[in-house]
Amino acid sequence: MNLICEHRLDLKGSRQQVVSRVYVPELPETETSWRCLFEIDAPFNLRRYIYGETSLQSLILAISTMSAYLYGSEVYKTGCLGSFGHFGGFLGIPAPGAFLDLAPFPF
Repeated sequence: MNLICEHRLDLKGSRQQVVSRVYVPELPETETSWRCLFEIDAPFNLRRYIYGETSLQSLILAISTMSAYLYGSEVYKTGCLGSFGHFGGFLGIPAPGAFLDLAPFPF
């Protein structure tokens, strides 16, 4: 599995960072759809495959889903998740349309 990108976020009051990763989409031999893996470290502890009809679609959906987990989290809503020392605002990735009332940073 090859890593495409890694993104680090800050947790307020902690030296710990939340690391998210997106991997190269793959077409498993036994599947007809592409899948793309993303991970978000603690406190989320997520590892999800997102499926799409093309490699690009699975990649875009994986990034959008990862973004939804981050912007929709209690950690973000309580202002404890941020980037570059700024909390409760832009996390460095666009927010899905469903979260624009909380995070006005459109995809």
